[in-house]
Parts: sequence; C-alpha cells; structure tokens
Amino acid sequence: MSLDFNKGGSRYGRTTKRKKTNMILNILIGVVFIFIVVLASSLFFGKNDPATDNENQLATGEQELSETEENEAEQESEEAAPTDEEEAESEEAEESAEKNAEEEKEKEKDKEEDKEKEEEFNEADDSETEVSENSDDPNVIKTMTNPGWGPVGTSQSEPHTSIYDEGHVDWNEKLKAVEAATRLKSGDYTLIFLGNGGSEHLSVASIKNKSTGENFKVYLEWVTNKGWKPTKVEQVKSL
Repeated sequence: MSLDFNKGGSRYGRTTKRKKTNMILNILIGVVFIFIVVLASSLFFGKNDPATDNENQLATGEQELSETEENEAEQESEEAAPTDEEEAESEEAEESAEKNAEEEKEKEKDKEEDKEKEEEFNEADDSETEVSENSDDPNVIKTMTNPGWGPVGTSQSEPHTSIYDEGHVDWNEKLKAVEAATRLKSGDYTLIFLGNGGSEHLSVASIKNKSTGENFKVYLEWVTNKGWKPTKVEQVKSL
C-alpha cells in the first residue's frame, strides 16, 4: 500500500492559509467595530456635553440679546424720527401760531388807536359844550351840543350800511359814540332803544343813567370813512 504525501500536504497548506485569512479578516472587522464605537461615543457624548451645551446656550442668548437691543434701538429711532405727516402738522401749527400772533398784534394796535381816539374825544373842552334849556318839546329838559365832538372811528368800509343787530360791529360803534357823548361807560347805563334817526346815515339812542336815573336821547350821524359822530344829546323827562 502506497502513501500519497503530496496530496495530504496540499490539504494541510490550504487549511492553514484559510485560517490565516479568517484571522486577518476578524482583526480588521474588530478594528472597524472599535473605530465605529469610538466615533459614536465621541459624537454622542460631545453632543450632550453640559459645558458644550452651556456655551451654545450662552452664545445663542447673547445673539438674541444683541438682536433685541438692535430692534429696540431701531424702534426708538423710528419713534423719535418725525413722520412726514407730523412734520406737516408741526409746520401748520407754527404757521397758525404766527398768524394768530399777528392777528392779536393787529387787534392790540386797533385797540390802542381806538383808545387814543376816545381819549382825544373825551378831552374835548367841556366849556365848548353848549346847553340849551329852551325847547318846544315839553319832554325835553335840556339840549347839549359840542363842536368838539367828532367821529369815534370805524373798522367798516364804504359804502356803509347802518345795521341794528345787537353785537354787530356797526351796532357797537354806535354805542361807542353814545358813550363818548355822555361820558358813560357800558355798565353805567341801560340801553332802552337804538334805531333809525330819520335816514340811512342818522341814528338815535335812548338810555337811562343807572346811578342817577336820568334819561337821555343821543343823536348820531355817520361820517364817511370816519364812523359815527354825536350831534346832539337831550336830557328828557321820560323815554
């Protein structure tokens, strides 16, 4: 019986070679597995690291705070900056204030002028007043005239129309002439009547002196561009 050493040796070599290959593969698989485990652990623990989380949260908080401050600054700037509408309203208010100031100045000027005219009128020499106690009318006690009486001034334009509506500028100017002729202020007398004196440019007023009870009729005449002028004052027994 013969033995085949070549055949047996060949089988042994193949087995040994296969074992080496398997061992190498197992080693490589183990190395790869360890690498994967290390990588996964690094990612997992790194993601959940408190220090890293705190740093991330701090950075996020600082960014949000910075954005909030910027937004607030922009909002304050927008609120502080006037809009076109606000600027227009401000300019309109300034123009209105200037206009009102000018109007008040003109009114004060007119008042001063009226006051000066009234003072000049009142400064007329009483010695020029002519008093007559002779009248054909039994109701008239005495009649007074004064060449120094002049127009009291007017703010009205021509052609003039006599108005008898209480509070109207023409009404008020008539009363000013009445007060100038009688030297009575508005609170010193009671107006009984104010009406037409016979024509468009003539008027007559009936008043009662509150302190003395005396009755007067004041006759007025319109002077072109100068206003109402007293022409005669009658003291009467009754109105």
